[in-house]
Amino acid sequence: MKGDGDYNQPKASNSFLLLPAIFFIVIFMVSCNSTKRVESGQYLLANNGILYRPLEQNKEGKNNILNNKITEIPGSEIAKLAEPPELSVSQLSSYIKQKPNTKILGLIPLHLYEYNLPDPERTKERRVIKNNRIDEKNKKIEEENKLRAEKGKNPKPYKSKDPKAFSGEWLMNVGEPPVILDSGLMGASVDQLTKYLHTKGYFDGKVSDSVHTQGKKADIFYIIRSGKSYKIVNVKYSLDDSALGPLVYKDTVHSLINKGDNYDEDVLKSERERITKVLKEDGYYAFSKEYINYEVDTNRTTKEVTITVDIKKYAYLDPQKPDSVIETFHRQYYINNVIVQMDYNPNVPDYSPTDTVKDKDYCIVSPQGRMSFFPKILLSKILIKPHELFKISNLENTYAGLTQMKEFRYINIKWIQLKDSSKLDCYIQLMPNTMQSFNAEIVGDYSGAWGAQLDGSYQNIDLFKGAEVLQLKLKYSWQAQTLLTNETPQAGIITKSFLFNTQDIGPELSLTIPRPLFPFEIVHINPAVATPQTAFKVSYDYQVQPDYQRDILTLGYSYDWNLSKVVHSGVTLFEENFVNATTSPIFQDALKATNNFFLENSFNTHAITDFRYTFIFNNQALTKRKNLDYIKVDLEASGLLIHELDQVIKSEDVLLGIPYSHYIKSDIDFRDYFVLSKDDKLAFRFIAGAGVPLLDNQGQQLPFDRSFWAGGSNDIRAWAARTLGPGSNNQFLSVEQIGDIKLEGNIEYRVNLIKFFGLAGFIDAGNVWLMNKNPSIPHGEFEWGGSYAFYNQIAVGTGIGFRFDFTYFLFRLDLGVPLIDPSITPEWSKTDFRETAQLKRLTFNYGIGFPF
Repeated sequence: MKGDGDYNQPKASNSFLLLPAIFFIVIFMVSCNSTKRVESGQYLLANNGILYRPLEQNKEGKNNILNNKITEIPGSEIAKLAEPPELSVSQLSSYIKQKPNTKILGLIPLHLYEYNLPDPERTKERRVIKNNRIDEKNKKIEEENKLRAEKGKNPKPYKSKDPKAFSGEWLMNVGEPPVILDSGLMGASVDQLTKYLHTKGYFDGKVSDSVHTQGKKADIFYIIRSGKSYKIVNVKYSLDDSALGPLVYKDTVHSLINKGDNYDEDVLKSERERITKVLKEDGYYAFSKEYINYEVDTNRTTKEVTITVDIKKYAYLDPQKPDSVIETFHRQYYINNVIVQMDYNPNVPDYSPTDTVKDKDYCIVSPQGRMSFFPKILLSKILIKPHELFKISNLENTYAGLTQMKEFRYINIKWIQLKDSSKLDCYIQLMPNTMQSFNAEIVGDYSGAWGAQLDGSYQNIDLFKGAEVLQLKLKYSWQAQTLLTNETPQAGIITKSFLFNTQDIGPELSLTIPRPLFPFEIVHINPAVATPQTAFKVSYDYQVQPDYQRDILTLGYSYDWNLSKVVHSGVTLFEENFVNATTSPIFQDALKATNNFFLENSFNTHAITDFRYTFIFNNQALTKRKNLDYIKVDLEASGLLIHELDQVIKSEDVLLGIPYSHYIKSDIDFRDYFVLSKDDKLAFRFIAGAGVPLLDNQGQQLPFDRSFWAGGSNDIRAWAARTLGPGSNNQFLSVEQIGDIKLEGNIEYRVNLIKFFGLAGFIDAGNVWLMNKNPSIPHGEFEWGGSYAFYNQIAVGTGIGFRFDFTYFLFRLDLGVPLIDPSITPEWSKTDFRETAQLKRLTFNYGIGFPF
């Protein structure tokens, strides 16, 4: 339910509320005096620039000459200089030794300004004064302790110097001192950049530097004269160990070094690792990439390179003569014994097992005198098999399988080579995790109405000794929602209530099994490709407020697997929702007035049977990336099989006497994050979704619980949750406003001002629409053209956000205001900004974590 709001408000004088603009203006104003702490004769490093110039036009310039303005390359010519893709600015910049102060939006050195705010000399004086006061107190305590000692009393403790920073010190600590130009680091940067050119095949490449100063600021330009890249014309192999030849030559089809490619040392490193993995996959346990060397023969005239891949023999120190090295052929190793050490603690040197279980060729030992779960479950995750050839893939997949089992907090696989033998003993060391845990938290929420939620959970990660995870969750939430009252009998008229009049209570029980179960177990899943698991869920949700009461029972059966570190897939084979509801008469009248079968049906007894597929790509956990991506695709269908059965038995769209839903639905959530610096980031999100209802006699709309909605703390933040749309509808309904189609786009700029506090400026746009016309919701349907085309019904809101980072969680407060409200007029060209952007329409949203 939502608060009242007739959005057709009169024009107001305080209409120009440009929160993001004010936000950026304030940041700019505080950054004006960046050279405040730069002494005379010094220069603040303002920017590092990289310019490209063909080698043929090279004129040797002087290095490290201050005040040498760049005039030899006109600006019009700079724009024409080509940039080879393998020599991108982002790659080259990482080799520059001295970087300017961190800049917000790439322009504003905000942290430098924070450092410059206090007076350093005065700050030092204050610290000296504070320390002197403590010293004086300690002198008095020392004299007093002498008297106490004569009387046989215990001495008083001395005062310690206050480690806490006061305001000036604190600002200097969170800020950044000015980066002063260092000609020595400029020279080191030139050397590093030149070496980088050579690693990319530009052996004739040269780098020079030039400095442009203005006032106390300096810009350094590194001029790249790359020349032509050397091409690979031939690849040879030289193997000291002839036994490796068949393996290496057979796999050259996958070689990363190819004739005609540019010379690139990074490719050579990758090829070294690839060959190493190929050999380790065939039993060569002791082989390492250090045995692979490259000989590079360059022809300066033709700009060509011949590469010889040189693989050396196995080398080890002579036990009889430690100064001598023995070279021999590489060995293939076989697995001898596999010993699983349960309850292993790396901090306890003496591991003394008291219990031993043998299963097939495996030996499982434990110092506890008991096994925590069935050996069969554990061994299904171990792909290292006795008496077989060593394979690096079996080792990696064993780590992956054991990591998926939440029973272990420490996993280590140790190899022991048998003396004078080509056999290995494998020790799999497993330290148990806490088997049972409890957790509780309380979360506040505001998305058009104030509320709070208390969550509690219990988890047992090995209840049935099969590595299953049993989790029981309990929630209790209460919220101040709007109510229909007897004093407002007309449908659609609502009054606000600020009491916590709405309660939601519900337990949820889930069981996750780290292996496929029927029907998925009949399909072979290669553990080297995926780590599958099956989940069962049952939950009950009791919702009550003066207008209605709902009981929701959910049964679910799903299966998911990780295809890689960044790709996850999941199938919900079965999810059944049974809803039973009772409503007050006035609320029932309001529902009927919406002419929405599924909205009305949501507060009556009904069922939703779901089949769903989910695909997620997420590389945010990967480090050293400037751009991060998140993609989630959902495909959902309901009632497909039941409807076919219904056509046979003529049950008139009911399941066991209960109306059921029948629809198909899909949506995509795409997010892109650009890391501008360690303190600021630009985040984008795009959402598109649509659902097609398939039962004509059920109102031709999606079920209420499966519909799309807009507004709220994680959506279009200038509107409260479920108060926007559908389309240009301007009739505030007494129930949430929902749709069958959704489009949304968000842009948010995030900046950390100090360690625990940051700001965000955002623009949100989008709306929801109905798939079919509804007489009770005029202009709510999705149209391609005309005055009420969907692109004329895009709502736009903007605002500013406050971020409080408490390490373990982030608290956020967002203030949003509408810029374009489609409920006032459908045409953008006629939208009066003063009617929409009003201070009285400021919307507050708060939450935990980022909105996306």
